[in-house]
Amino acid sequence: GRFDRLPHRSAAPVSAGRARSTAMTAQDGPTTPFAKLYFSDEMISKYEPLVTAMELVNETEGKDEEVWKDYQVHLSKYRNFEWCSNWDGKKYDIVFYGVSGYTGYLMMEYLKRVALKKTKEHFTFAFAGRTPSKVEEMRDREFRGTQWEDTPVMQMSYDDLFSVIDLVKSARVIINVAGPYMLTQGEIMIDACVHMGVHYCDISGEVPWSLRVIDLDKHARDHGVHIIPSTASAGGFPDFGVFMMAKKMREEYNEELRKAICYNSGGGAAAGASGGTLATRAAMAGAGDDVRKEMANPFSMGGFVADRDRWGVKYCNIEFGTGKVTPKIRGEDLDANMSKISEDKKLGIWRGPFVYSYFDTRIVRRSNMLLADLGNCPYGRNFNFMEYAMLPTEAVIQMQMAKGAGGGGGAGGGG
Repeated sequence: GRFDRLPHRSAAPVSAGRARSTAMTAQDGPTTPFAKLYFSDEMISKYEPLVTAMELVNETEGKDEEVWKDYQVHLSKYRNFEWCSNWDGKKYDIVFYGVSGYTGYLMMEYLKRVALKKTKEHFTFAFAGRTPSKVEEMRDREFRGTQWEDTPVMQMSYDDLFSVIDLVKSARVIINVAGPYMLTQGEIMIDACVHMGVHYCDISGEVPWSLRVIDLDKHARDHGVHIIPSTASAGGFPDFGVFMMAKKMREEYNEELRKAICYNSGGGAAAGASGGTLATRAAMAGAGDDVRKEMANPFSMGGFVADRDRWGVKYCNIEFGTGKVTPKIRGEDLDANMSKISEDKKLGIWRGPFVYSYFDTRIVRRSNMLLADLGNCPYGRNFNFMEYAMLPTEAVIQMQMAKGAGGGGGAGGGG
């Protein structure tokens, strides 16, 4: 293309067709989602002053000092996003994105009832969404008559890169609640956050999305940006619980965790899943074979602990026909353990499958791996984590009664 690289100073003339590399030197090259779009031929060509400056540099072979300085000015504006941004200069501590639906309602309720009342530290915030009118409607419904009724609302859509830039520049932290995440181009926002030094978190519970975000992990760490998906009930709560238990074990007993089990119980009025949750489940159910294979892998996000014999030698599986050797998964880590009703003999608890078990276990295992790799302080070197729904006492009694009635009838009939 015409803009393969931007010109650099040299004794020989440089083709104006070298349009990206210099601009990307400070931005790690076009290997990440946002960079691929922003440092593309199409986008660079929209900034005409830079294009003109490039041509003049080539005409003068980079020897004209004024021409070179002008080129550097426009190049700096391009790298800093100044040329295309309508940002008003105001930066909010938190920008909540995608808050026009049910999750947005819950988030605004929490802000109104808890965070804004009980948090001693003052913080500023704004709302954002793809359709501002829907966000404004929710804001007005929740905050009318309060001091936050005029909370700013911004617009952003992934097919408008300028709107992504403006939104990210407006925030110190972005909380993204717009799912299903795997059906969006959310990596563009995350990558933009990395480029602009903005922290990011979301409330996802989708293995395919988490695997896509992992691709940006090193990129974010290299820039000192925190990218934290799955910070709510899916992934976040069980991981935080395990973290606190591991901390207590180290501090009070100087031991690491060997095993952790999370039990979930519910109560109150019965309620169905939200529209967003149903859409997420439908998206994962309709995923392709490659994605479904990763979803079925207990260690798709890392944290693998090999099965070993008493001498520490790994057990391995050998693929027939190819001879491919892979370490064997421990039986205690298999998803099948969480798919049936069973009894925890130690605690006397009856348990069954939990809706987020096959997601939360992956998140906790990944955290164990990262804590080991980055801090040499894992939950446990041979750590095992499982998660279940705790069956209510009434259900257990009914199950036992049904089993007893069935057994009696069978005995009588046999006699």
